[in-house]
Amino acid sequence: MKILVLGATGNTGSLVVSNLKSKGADFAILTKNKTEAQRFGLADEQVNKGNFNDLASLVRAMQGIGKIYLVMPMHQDVVKWVNNVIEAAKQAGVKHIVKQSGLEASVKAESQIIRDHAESDQLIKNSGLEYTLIQPNSFFQNFYGNLPTINAVNQFYSPLSDSKQSMVDLNDVVEAVSLVLTQTGHEGKIYRFTGGEALTSAEQAEFISQSSGKNISFVNVSKNDFESALKDAGMNDWIAENLADMIAWFAKGKPYGEISEDIESLLGRSPRSFADFSKELATSIKA
Repeated sequence: MKILVLGATGNTGSLVVSNLKSKGADFAILTKNKTEAQRFGLADEQVNKGNFNDLASLVRAMQGIGKIYLVMPMHQDVVKWVNNVIEAAKQAGVKHIVKQSGLEASVKAESQIIRDHAESDQLIKNSGLEYTLIQPNSFFQNFYGNLPTINAVNQFYSPLSDSKQSMVDLNDVVEAVSLVLTQTGHEGKIYRFTGGEALTSAEQAEFISQSSGKNISFVNVSKNDFESALKDAGMNDWIAENLADMIAWFAKGKPYGEISEDIESLLGRSPRSFADFSKELATSIKA
C-alpha cells in the first residue's frame, strides 16, 4: 500500500520521510514546490505537487495512494485543510489516514492549537475512512529553541511553572509512526506517545547542568512575557500568541504529566530518557 506523506518538509515529517526511505518503503511526499523536496534525494515519481488550499491538486496527488500520513503546521487554517485532505482522500480512493495530533486534544482546551487538534481529529473519526491518531506530548527537541538564552545567560524561560511533563523524544515518535505506516493492524487506534518519566522544567535544568557542566536554571515567566519574547525573536504574531497559550495550557493540565506505554508497546523498548537527551543537547551548549 503506497504511502503519501503530507507535511513532509516540517520537523516531524522530514524525519518520517528519512525513516521510510531507509526502510525502502513505497511512499511519496506532497509538496507545494518540488524544489523544496530536492534535499530528500527522492525519485521524481515520489514527489507529488499539491496545496492544502487546492482540493483538485490534492486529489491528483493522492492518485494510487492507499495510506496518508498527515502532520500539519501550526496555522489558523488547519481545520479547513484537514477537511480538504479528507475530501480529497475520499475522491482519490485512499483507504487509511494516519494523523499526528497532540496529547490531550480537547475542544475545551484554553489553546486554539489544542482545540484545532481535537476538532480535526473528530473530522477524521467521522470521515468513514480507516484512521490512526498519533497523540504525542511535547518533544525533547523543542529544547533546541532554548539554546540562545542558555548559551547567553545559562537560563531558559517558559510559563510552565512547576508542572510536570512526560515529554518524548521526537525520534521515538518517528520510529513508531513509521511502523504504523508500514504495518497493518493499527486501524481505529489512538496512540498516546510520552516519555517514560514526568519532569518539571527545574528538574530538566538539573539534567542539562549535569550533562553540560554548567549551572543551567529554569526561570518561570508569565504567558504575556513569554509571548513578547517569542515576537521579539522574530516569530510571527499568530504563532507567538497561540504557542504561548498552548504552553500556559500545558502548565494547567495534569494529564501532560501522565505516562503512556504506547511507545514501548510498539517499539519493544523503553522510550529515550531526558537524561540521555540532555547529553546530546549539551554538545550544543557553549563551554
